[in-house]
Amino acid sequence: MYPYFQRKPAPNLQSRETAPSDPLRDFLTENPYFGTLLFQVTGGQGAFPIAGAQVVITKDLTDGHAFSITTTTDESGKTEEFSLPAPDKSLSQTPEGRNVYATYDATISAPGYVAVVVNDIPIFDGITTIQPVRMSPDFSGQRAGERETIEDTEPNL
Repeated sequence: MYPYFQRKPAPNLQSRETAPSDPLRDFLTENPYFGTLLFQVTGGQGAFPIAGAQVVITKDLTDGHAFSITTTTDESGKTEEFSLPAPDKSLSQTPEGRNVYATYDATISAPGYVAVVVNDIPIFDGITTIQPVRMSPDFSGQRAGERETIEDTEPNL
C-alpha cells in the first residue's frame, strides 16, 4: 500500500476553538451538482470561428481564494465541455429565494484580437450552457492591453 493511501489519525480539533474554513469545500457543499459550459468563439461579427483562443474560466471564492480552468478552442472555435459545480435544481421549487445557479467568469484571448471578459455566466444543474463570444480584431496591435467586458445578466426565472 502506498503511503498516501494510508489512514492518518484524525487531528485533535478539541485543542482548537474552530477549524479553519476551506473555501473550496464550502463552495462544493453549497453546489453539489453539475452543469456544463462550453464556449463558441468567433470573429467577424460571428462569421468565422477563432481556433486556438485561450479561455480561462474562474470562480472567486471567499477570503480571496479562487479556482480556474484553462483551455483552448478547436478549429471550429469551440472549447470542450466542462462540468462545473451548481446548486440543486430542486431549489427552484422552494420559496426561500436562493439562487438556483452558480456564476463563473471567463477571460478569452487570441493573438490579433482584443481580449474579452465575460462576467457572471450562470451554470444550472443538469443544463449545458453555450457561451458565444465575438472577438474584435486588433490588426494594429495598439489595443493589446484592452479588454472588452460582457456582463451576463441574471436569467429571467
